Amino acid sequence: MELIIIDVATSVLQSIAMAWTIVYCVDKNKKLDKVKILIISLLFLAISQFYTGTFGDNLASAVFIPHMLALFIIFIFYRKNFFSAVTAYTIIYVIIGIYAIIFGNLIFEYVMRTLPLQYINYEKILIMYIPEWFILFVYFKHLDRIRKIYKFIIYEKFAMVFLVMSLVMDFIITFYLLALSDKSQLIKNIIYIVFFLFFVAVLLYFWKVHQKSQQIYRLNESLELKNSELRKIKHDYGAQISYLYGLCLMERFDDLKKSLKDIINNNESTPTAVEVSKSDNSMLSLVLKPAIETGIHVIIEENCDFSLINMSEMEFYRIVSNIVNNAIKAMKGEGIIIAKSYEYLGNAVIKIENNGPQIPEYHLKDIFKVGFTTKENDDKNHGFGLSIVKDLVESHNGKVYVKSTETSTEFKIILPIVQSA
Repeated sequence: MELIIIDVATSVLQSIAMAWTIVYCVDKNKKLDKVKILIISLLFLAISQFYTGTFGDNLASAVFIPHMLALFIIFIFYRKNFFSAVTAYTIIYVIIGIYAIIFGNLIFEYVMRTLPLQYINYEKILIMYIPEWFILFVYFKHLDRIRKIYKFIIYEKFAMVFLVMSLVMDFIITFYLLALSDKSQLIKNIIYIVFFLFFVAVLLYFWKVHQKSQQIYRLNESLELKNSELRKIKHDYGAQISYLYGLCLMERFDDLKKSLKDIINNNESTPTAVEVSKSDNSMLSLVLKPAIETGIHVIIEENCDFSLINMSEMEFYRIVSNIVNNAIKAMKGEGIIIAKSYEYLGNAVIKIENNGPQIPEYHLKDIFKVGFTTKENDDKNHGFGLSIVKDLVESHNGKVYVKSTETSTEFKIILPIVQSA
């Protein structure tokens, strides 16, 4: 009976620690919302007690399902800051998970095999519960440092890595429980399949991260070349200024005026932005030239033959240029536009992604409507670009989608490829 009370008390402490961490890290108010902490704590506690009491400690589902339900509860309370809240939750979840693996499994199992069974309850209290209480006490005492760690994770965009770590720990504990249990081979096989799918998902995620890093690497190379070009221009301007200063000292003002006029007339503005592309003559490269001229960096990955689309070059240009022009206006001369094209299941897919400001969710449903605009539109001359995009794409049996987050906005165009006879 005493062990049950201690176990429930530990679960209460864990639930409070998780709820407190989320509210303390994510909420911007200086005063803690104790009511919110209480409600979230009770929900976390209810989940842990229900699954522990229903399935027992050695069932694999008692590891994954409570975790998924906890994430669902976080989504309910922090829909707008879901990933931030999940990051805060994952910090304490990882700490408790590492503790459970080391003290609850490795050390406890070793001690249990060496001491008589009549001391098992004392072993649990000394090895599993008391150290955890101490860890949670230290954790609460250093919540300010935890929040600094949280801010670092958010700033460096490591949130997804932490979430993956927590899921990996779930699998480790699950495999351990399966090894100890006598569950049917079917259940074990299902767990193994789920783990395999999870492993594939992790590989795909890190492959995507690798792609992004390659894009950044190529962009940095192009920027270095651009810097070299600008240094040469700076040196040339220095020589011209020295010459003009010499004319001024000699009071040759007529020659000075003529030289200044020649410099102004012959000056061609050199954009500071760069384009990363395999071909300068591609259609996407042509459409994105205005972005470069305004100072926006451009990355192009063109892997589709647009001649296979039953659409004229002019129509294709109108579609992409309307999307690009909207991005240029929103980005105000800074940022990156990534344009990709590839063939997929008999379709040509074109993605135009930018890291400009987020489009509010309540605008996304109206963004392709005729006349919709967020600008002043007294003369009714705005709000037609994206409606033209939608009409042109759908007139060729295609589809256009848009999604926008805090980090990027992406337009995806899908157009059918003409089947060769």
